[in-house]
Amino acid sequence: MKAHLFAPLLTFLLSVFLILSCNYSKKESKSIEFISEPVEYPVGYISKYIHTHFSDSHKLYPLPDEFVDVFISMHTRYEGMQPTVATDFPTEWGVVLVERLPEGRELYQIQSKNREWVYLVTTSGYGTLRILDVLPVAVNLVNQTHEILETEIWTTEREPDGSFIVTKQYERVHSVENVSHQEYETNPLEYLRTKTVSDKYCINSSCKFELIENEDATEYAAVFFYYKEEKQENWSDNMSMLQAFCEDYSILFKEVRDNFDKVSLYDYKYNFVVELDITPFIDIPEGLIFMKKGETPKTVPIGSFERMKIELKRYFKIIE
Repeated sequence: MKAHLFAPLLTFLLSVFLILSCNYSKKESKSIEFISEPVEYPVGYISKYIHTHFSDSHKLYPLPDEFVDVFISMHTRYEGMQPTVATDFPTEWGVVLVERLPEGRELYQIQSKNREWVYLVTTSGYGTLRILDVLPVAVNLVNQTHEILETEIWTTEREPDGSFIVTKQYERVHSVENVSHQEYETNPLEYLRTKTVSDKYCINSSCKFELIENEDATEYAAVFFYYKEEKQENWSDNMSMLQAFCEDYSILFKEVRDNFDKVSLYDYKYNFVVELDITPFIDIPEGLIFMKKGETPKTVPIGSFERMKIELKRYFKIIE
């Protein structure tokens, strides 16, 4: 090719290359600029009543991946009853609303994209999104396996002083389609279990959710028989007599062999009374734990009926 023809062609190709490079650079710049632009969350006052349902359709605003990762690592770090229904914890979350707190801190209401969970999250504020504490305030969980249906619904009401009362309701229903009336009467808790707990929280000076102990908790007096392996051979005879003695004095009685940290206590009409953690008092493989509201629990080893009856009378101050 002659030199006078090659020069114009080279100039044309260089011009095209420069134009394409500029366009690509502009597109890339706009893309980066868009991604780095912060999301403006709605700011207001979180509702007095918080609940969730699968039909929720309000908009959720996106959260940074780093925020979600830290939140998921912290999501069980709160005092009070944990969920009873076993479920996979969601990984996709969005912001519902942000409330300004004193000293520049912020309170985020976030919700899972599957609409099953709502959490309140306190942050250091000023746009840093540094998480200080977390608290679940609403759940709507359902789990069905074979003939058992479990449901769990938590709702929260905000008091005038700013505290949060989280009402936690759990129900377990076992089908009675193939169950005789006698089987149901023998063990009704096998077919219907319900539990309702109210935990009250406030935001303390450190911007953490602090559980407020409920002084109005139901009065109870109970004996727990626990064992980690097998029952003793003479258990049936001794315990049937001991249970009858307890019932005469309105002392509740419960056998426990697992889940020692979540023992649900029911009265003799199968009404839920309280949920207790007895793990701090299990210092021998099997025994009896005497418990009464306002009293220090006492653990005694399994023995003869007469010996256990004496221990029970001493603890509960029974005079026959």
